[in-house]
This record gives sequence, structure tokens and C-alpha cells, in this order.
Amino acid sequence: MRCLLRSGILTAFILGFGGAQAADTFLVGPGDRLSVTVHRRADLSGEFRVLPGGALSVPFIGNLPVAGQTIDQIREALTQRLRTDAALLDPRVSVEIAELQPILVAGVVRRPGQYPFQLGMTVGHALAAAGGMRRFEIEEVSARVEIARLREKLRQGQDTLGITLVSRARLLAEAAGAAAFEIPPAAARQLPEERLRQTVAAEHDILRQRGAAHRSVIDMLAAQNTAYRDEIIALTEQNDIKTREAALLTQEAAYLETLMRQGLSPRTNRVIELARFAVQVEGERRQIMATIARARQEIARLEQARISTLSTRQLEIAIALKDVDDSLATLVVSLEEARTGLAQMRETLPMDDGPLGARGANGITILRLRASAPQRIAAEADTALMPGDLVDTSPDDAVLRRHLASGLGR
Repeated sequence: MRCLLRSGILTAFILGFGGAQAADTFLVGPGDRLSVTVHRRADLSGEFRVLPGGALSVPFIGNLPVAGQTIDQIREALTQRLRTDAALLDPRVSVEIAELQPILVAGVVRRPGQYPFQLGMTVGHALAAAGGMRRFEIEEVSARVEIARLREKLRQGQDTLGITLVSRARLLAEAAGAAAFEIPPAAARQLPEERLRQTVAAEHDILRQRGAAHRSVIDMLAAQNTAYRDEIIALTEQNDIKTREAALLTQEAAYLETLMRQGLSPRTNRVIELARFAVQVEGERRQIMATIARARQEIARLEQARISTLSTRQLEIAIALKDVDDSLATLVVSLEEARTGLAQMRETLPMDDGPLGARGANGITILRLRASAPQRIAAEADTALMPGDLVDTSPDDAVLRRHLASGLGR
């Protein structure tokens, strides 16, 4: 299924869906999974699901609001954030839809809830996946839809909570300079075993890649520092040689002057040559000292760059930890609300599903939330669905309005 979505079939599906939205204007929504590829940066690439709040959580740059945007707009926003937050000079980014938002079936069906969206899916397919229509009592319809919504909210919240806890453990290990981290027991309670294994593996990959990138920068600065120090040693040796050469020239010039004063040697141009050589040697010494001074300046600059790199990394980790802690606090409140709501709904909802029977007298309605404005569409069994559609089999408009008022349509 995912392979098909990554191919041109997805584009053809979007183009052919009632002419509602072309591929270049298809709006991403919560629940969609996007495939992001940054050229030559595997640590920034991967598949990311749009969170319920409409944001995409991407390594190094944090949450990026994407709900209601086109793929091109998301690609441009990612490119800009990679320039500013990840310090990439010219990032080449591609974004594709890997998985579309599932549909929700509510009303008088045997198993209301969320179901994966498939290409070519119709209302009939959705009802079959939900176990078909059933006889109902009108007063229980809203309660059943609300329970489905709360269950899905609880499931998504637990999944996000587990992933966030693992991310926090990775950030703490990164701050401590550790090469690995222990799986938080709370995360193991929130995530299924396979999902937990995948999440931990992904976070360990991020920890390893970020650690390797950081060490690479530090090692490069250290190597440059060593090279400049070696250069200073070599230049100092050259300066010592030039100093000795200057002393010999001075000694020879003094000797010739003594001989000429005593009349033991005729006057010669050698004295002038020695003076010229002395000036040349002094110029070479000054050039060597200037080069040594520049090398020392570079060493100081490299040390400052090393300190800045360490400080910047710790600051990034601290900011990421704060964001994670804020998200955890919000998730805990949201999960508690969902659990409380489920407990209250179960107390008022009759649990006898009853036998299979005819559908509601008012037929089937699709609540289409992915449109520019929410639409309510009268539907038949062969009506094609879009990602994120709510297939509602409520008996009348009053019940549908209650569903909308309860937050299902938001």
C-alpha cells in the first residue's frame, strides 16, 4: 500500500478525485504520513506523521506546522528551516505523501471507529470494514461516535506519549555525552512491542548520527589547532636560525671594521654587503614573527569555535528538552481527559449491539473535513471517499449536529 502511494498512482488518484483538488494544491492534514528526503542527509530524512495538532516533528528543527498546506509549501518551509535551524547552506529537499489520513465510520454500524484509507475506497467498503449496518437506538448514536473518537484520541495520545518519552531519554543521553540510553519503563507501557522497538532504534540512530557529527566538528577543530601549533614550532626554529645568522653578520662586520681601523685590511665593499644582508635577515625575521602571530590568532579563533560549538549543542539540547517536557505535560492532560470521557460514556451507553439490520431512514452522510471548508455530502454505497472523511450513518440532521458540537468535526 505504501509503495503505491509513493508512486504516480497517488498523484493520479488526487487528480482524478472529482476534480476537487489538483496534486499541486492537495492540502495535507493531521494523520497523513509524509516522506521527507534531504539530499545526502539521512539523519534529516525519513517518514513523519502529521500530529493531531497539525505539526510535523522533524529532527534538528522541531515541530513544523503543515496542516492545510500543499506539498510545495511544506517543502519550501522545510528548506527554509533547514537553512536557519540546521545550518545547511543549500538543502535539497523532496516531500511526498507516504500515507493518507484514515477515515472514520460512525453511527449505526457494528464497529464504529477509524479505518485505513485505501485507493478507490467507497462508502460501501467503509461500511463493510465497520461490520455493516445495525439496528440502533437513536439516543446511543452520539455516544458511540464519541466513544470511537475518544478511543482514537486515547490511542494516538498513548502512541505520541511513548514516542516522546523515548525522545526525551535520547536527549538526556545526548546531553550527558552517552552513546546509548535505557528504554523508559513508561514508554514501554504506552507503545506496542514492535512500535517501541522501531522507535528506540530510530532514536538510537539519531543519537549516533548527531554524536558522530558533533565529534567530527570537534575533531576537525582540534586537527586545525594542532597544525597551527606545529607551524609555530617550525617558524620559531626558522626564527632562531635567522637570529644566529644576524649575529654572525654583525660579528663579521665588526671584525672588518677593526681591521680597517688598524690598517690591516684595505677598505672594501664587503662591509656594505654585510649591512645589506643584515637588513634582509631582519626583514625575514619580522615576516616570520608576523606569521607566528597570525597562527596564534587562528589558534585562539579555533578554541573559541570549539567552545561555541559545545555551548550551541548544549543549548539546542536544552531547548529540545523543554519542548519535549511541555509536550509531555500537554499529553498527560489530554490522555486523562480521554480516559475520563470514555469512563463517563460507558456508564450511559447500552452495550447490546443488537442484530444486523437496515440502515437509518435518512441514509448516509459524508462529513468531508479535507475540503477548504467542511462539507456535508449525501452519499450512497458507491460514493467515493477521500482521506479523513467521516462516514456518518446517523438517522437525521439533529444527531449530526450533535456530533459536530461534540468536537468530531473540528
